[in-house]
Formats: sequence, C-alpha cells, structure tokens
Amino acid sequence: MRFPHGRLRRSAVLAAAMVAAAATTGLVQGTADAAVSCEVTYATTQWGEDGGGFTASVDVANTGDHIAGWTLTFTFPGSQRLTYGWSAQWAQTGRLVAASVPAGSISPGASAAVGFAGTWRGSNPRPTDFAVNGVPCVAAPPPSAAPTPVPSPSPSATPSVVVSPADIVVPEGGSALIHVRLSQKPSYGWVTVDSERLLGDPDLSIGPRLLFPADQWSTWQSLTVFAAEDDDAADGTATFLSRISQLPGSGVALWTARELDNDVATPSPAPSPS
Repeated sequence: MRFPHGRLRRSAVLAAAMVAAAATTGLVQGTADAAVSCEVTYATTQWGEDGGGFTASVDVANTGDHIAGWTLTFTFPGSQRLTYGWSAQWAQTGRLVAASVPAGSISPGASAAVGFAGTWRGSNPRPTDFAVNGVPCVAAPPPSAAPTPVPSPSPSATPSVVVSPADIVVPEGGSALIHVRLSQKPSYGWVTVDSERLLGDPDLSIGPRLLFPADQWSTWQSLTVFAAEDDDAADGTATFLSRISQLPGSGVALWTARELDNDVATPSPAPSPS
C-alpha cells in the first residue's frame, strides 16, 4: 500500500516529537531525583585586634545524592573582604561570596574542602547562610580549638616563609629591602613566594614574586618595598602577607611597612599679641 508523502511526513514528525518528549521527561525526572543535601563546616584562623587578616577552610559534606558541578555561596555578616582563594573559583560581590567548582563532583557521604584568605575590620563573625547550587545547607558548629603540637622540622614537612625584618621603614619616594627565605627544604622543585598588601596605606607597594630552587631554600632573597610620594605629612603603614603559591593557606608570613614621610606639616598661625 502506498501512502501520500504528506502522511509519511506527518508520521515522521509525530515519532520524533514522541522521542523528544520521552527524553525530556527522563531528563526532568533524573534532575528531580538528584536532591542536593549538604552540611558546611567553616573554620578560621585570624590575626589582628580591631582589624587584620584571616584564613578560612570550608568543608562541604554531601548528605544527599551525587553532586556533579557545584557552586557554594554564603554572605559575610561583617566587613570581611575576600583576598584570594584556592581549590575553587572565588568571587565576591558586595557581601555575597561564591566558590565555583564547575568540573568537580561530590559523592554521597563524601566531602570537598576549599579555602580562602581575607581581611576584616571591627569583628569577624561566621557566615551561616551556606548554599550549594542554590539549596541551603546545614551550618555545622565550628570545630573546638585544640592545642596544636609543634612538629619537629623534617625534610618531608611543609616549608613556610621566613621574613626578616618583620617591620620595615621606607622613606617616602624611595625604597627599602625585606629579606625572604624558606624554613626548610621543600620536597619538590621550584618554590614561588608571592607577596601582597592586605590592608593599609596604598602608597606602599612591593616588587615582583620570588623564586626559590629546592636546593637554595635557605638563601636569603631580597624583596623591594616602595613608598610613593604623597601630599600628606603622615607616616602611613601597611600590612603585607607573603605565601608559597604552591601551598595556598599554609606557610604564610605577615609583616608591616611604615612610610617615613618627607612632607613638612603646615604650622598653625601664631596668635597675634593682644
């Protein structure tokens, strides 16, 4: 039996629509079945009195179905600012912070750890509104502080950055040197040390990063600190952080620089004799 071409075309279109509908239904059903459930543990180490810096480790535990590709979001309750992060793509808009791991996955019962460094002023309260892919997570209580044993140095231990001196004075319009080395020999080749200003006078800046061959870990290298010319007569200060780029969040050193101003303050006019 022969069918007109119009009837054949309508039959083919109908069959394709049924296949597409079935595929869409399966996709929607699969997405609905994958329920996100999570618990977040947020722990910090901070320094400073009325303000300073801090590092935070964020552990995301999957208490639900498998998660493939995920973004963690939370809101800073105070004046905290994100400086840099690791193990995720970090960004901050206003007080909202996002850590994205597009190619990452978390199996049921497993967890993933990310972290970042930042600054704070006034206080450094913990975020509580954690969410993964828009689904709210349970905020676990912070781990109780326990005495940290001091390990004996060993060739396989993690090196840290050593800075000397910890405070430096820089003449305005000039520069000064601060010296950097590692605490011990690393277990891999080249080590990169990055430094950045955490807070303080923006007129104070630093030179390029330092590179340490593994067999020259104890050799002091010089880092140049610059103080730009300004119009005020105040001695500005800034806090800097030096870290090993291959080991983000560990082995950091904090140090400060003070600008020695060369401007003469304008004297107040003397009162005229009565």
